Amino acid sequence: MLPLNNEEIEQIWQNLVYPPKQVKNNSLELTLKTIHTFESRGQIDFGGGEYEESKQQEIVPELEDDPKYGWWNLNKGNYLVTYNEVIDKPKILALISPHARILSTGAFHPTFLWLSEEKGQNMVTILQVGEKGLHVKENARISTAMTFKISY
Repeated sequence: MLPLNNEEIEQIWQNLVYPPKQVKNNSLELTLKTIHTFESRGQIDFGGGEYEESKQQEIVPELEDDPKYGWWNLNKGNYLVTYNEVIDKPKILALISPHARILSTGAFHPTFLWLSEEKGQNMVTILQVGEKGLHVKENARISTAMTFKISY
């Protein structure tokens, strides 16, 4: 299994914000679409009959100097983030890791594998913000994706 090249990445991924900046070195930099807080405690059990999702609340970015894009002011904690980009085909595997720039701000998310099961499925992860908080602009590049085509 080999990573897709830049041209293949642009064909498989949709909703790229600015491909010339995002696609390089056979990888894709993923951008931030939405951020939600967790408003309640979730519940999980063995069989699933008592499963309850945590209630979530979307955080609306605030406009500052740039009238086109807003900023989120995040305090220390965990947030559910959704990416702008989606995979346009099934049976595509992506290895998603935190972008080096996000790590240098004191924030991170886990590295994870994403298997596209259906066309256009939204990708989400948990962003953990460090003690000093984080000021983040809409469409910020927060993750790097290596993409692989699989056959089974």
